[in-house]
Amino acid sequence: MTRSIVSSLLLATLGAAGAAHAGTVYVPLPGKAAVGTSAYVVQVSIVNTAGQGGTVNQVLLASETDGTQRAGVTVIPLAMNSGQTGVVNPGAAFSGLLELSGASDFRYSARIVNVATGGPGIDLPLISSSTMTKANGKLSLQGLISAGSRTADLALVNLGNTAAQCTVGLVRADGSAIGANATVSLSPLSHRYFANVLAGLVDASGVTDARALVSCNQDFYAYGVLANSATGELALVQPAASGDSTLGTPGTPGSQSGCGSPGVVCFDARGVVHQPSPANPVGRVTFALPQGSYSRFKMSMDITVGPWYPLDPQGKALIYWFVIDKNLDMPGMLYFRGPGPGGGTALVRHGMGLTHPQKGKIEKPFLATIGRTYHCENDYDMGNGVYTVTITDKSTGAVQAVLTDRPNVHLYTSRPGQRFIIDMGFKENNVPDEVPSYNWVYQNIHIEAYGGR
Repeated sequence: MTRSIVSSLLLATLGAAGAAHAGTVYVPLPGKAAVGTSAYVVQVSIVNTAGQGGTVNQVLLASETDGTQRAGVTVIPLAMNSGQTGVVNPGAAFSGLLELSGASDFRYSARIVNVATGGPGIDLPLISSSTMTKANGKLSLQGLISAGSRTADLALVNLGNTAAQCTVGLVRADGSAIGANATVSLSPLSHRYFANVLAGLVDASGVTDARALVSCNQDFYAYGVLANSATGELALVQPAASGDSTLGTPGTPGSQSGCGSPGVVCFDARGVVHQPSPANPVGRVTFALPQGSYSRFKMSMDITVGPWYPLDPQGKALIYWFVIDKNLDMPGMLYFRGPGPGGGTALVRHGMGLTHPQKGKIEKPFLATIGRTYHCENDYDMGNGVYTVTITDKSTGAVQAVLTDRPNVHLYTSRPGQRFIIDMGFKENNVPDEVPSYNWVYQNIHIEAYGGR
């Protein structure tokens, strides 16, 4: 891997990683060094936005190899000062994955650039926890072409730590199938590239606006590459966007959607919604609550645990404050306490129409691991008289803690103009025993509101 450095990158010392939790991003590399007479090069830009130096570790994982097997794999560390930018060139002919591991303050972009013409280049995908497709999900790659000198390649990426089975279907613009669905095996954490996937499946007249439908039984990603050997042109096809969006046109509640069950209304804020910093310690997400009577409120979110607050590791780090309008009506509030005498704990408060001292309190032993992502589900089932908070390790699927109690009401009737509020993180030195959660990552909020019965 060759490397060019901008802004004197190597002035930073090796191992000067910041306090932010580590994260891994993958850049898929199609290995297209040339198309016709045009030559191409891959450029990956890395920026350290933290207030201190840090290090990014780079690893190249060749196509169709098991990326979990690291014997003999070379790790190339890149030390960077605060505010610096680096450009790395992993090699245009290399087909596989470039693995980038560093603190969450690093920012990445990647592109393929025509050597002769330069210019802005063609963006390569950046695969992270927020852009991958979950196991057994589906994605669509649209606009595939096979006609004359134009071809379409397909690449699959298995992001799981075990082997994957993927199903690939090719479809014309009119919805008719192109050949039979194919089942493809992928090694753990691997990249597999299929050149000219439509060759032999369509006649000489070719096909345009075809699509590939992909699903895998492990977390995965897929992309396409369009090439024209006559002109040397190259284009990338990334997964099509879903129409399921929290945005809306004026006058419509774009964040609100049905869950597929009668009487249930859902709200979503997908992807990263907050990452606390000293300048922005508290995040907030709100949703308008339709007027009505409700028997159950379910809310879930993913939290990637960062460093414990060094001045008070056992202080209460806020995972969520889930209320309707204000603290009085609280379907749930969850804190994590870090290491210290007696170990860590998970602490919950709840209650509708109650002042904070009157609210129910549950606390159980639980020490979250820095760098791990936990799925936290807050199920306030008033109709059945059960309140449950479940904390699950997303990497293993293992339940780490369950906290249970009884709601103090059986039904909640909302008023016009009310809203759900979810706050994440505390300010520093604001309230005793409440501590900030700098560089933790809050994402994928989902709420289900069940009509009264």
